[in-house]
Amino acid sequence: MKAAKLKYWLNQPSCPPMFREVKSLFNRLVSPLVDADPISVSKDHPLTQQGSTYTCDSTHVGNSLILYYHGSIRNVPPTPGIIKYIFKMEQVVGFAICHYLPLHSHPNPFRHYPYFPAHLYSTALINHLKTGKPEWVVSHFA
Repeated sequence: MKAAKLKYWLNQPSCPPMFREVKSLFNRLVSPLVDADPISVSKDHPLTQQGSTYTCDSTHVGNSLILYYHGSIRNVPPTPGIIKYIFKMEQVVGFAICHYLPLHSHPNPFRHYPYFPAHLYSTALINHLKTGKPEWVVSHFA
């Protein structure tokens, strides 16, 4: 399927909701000038890379909770997120991630322990997906 046909299909009302959610990921990853194979989206199959297993939250919540450097920017603290989808396109593997919002209602109880880099976050998630790569992941978290 050519990229133009796939873009057309993603804009149709008959497109399944799961694929409409990853439409923005497709638009960011595929140049309009390049033909691409369809994205394969996984909700059931784990990804194992460098000894760590990553899954979607619908499969195993514990393996979907990650700390990652959003945009591969390492001069800021890693962001906690939850993997909603694992997608593969040609030779690119990526994650569709919702990250957790900071907790502003309570001061961080770990601020007095500079060598223990723990933080509290809200249980609320942002309302849109962000892309991430497995190499941006620092660790799982609880």
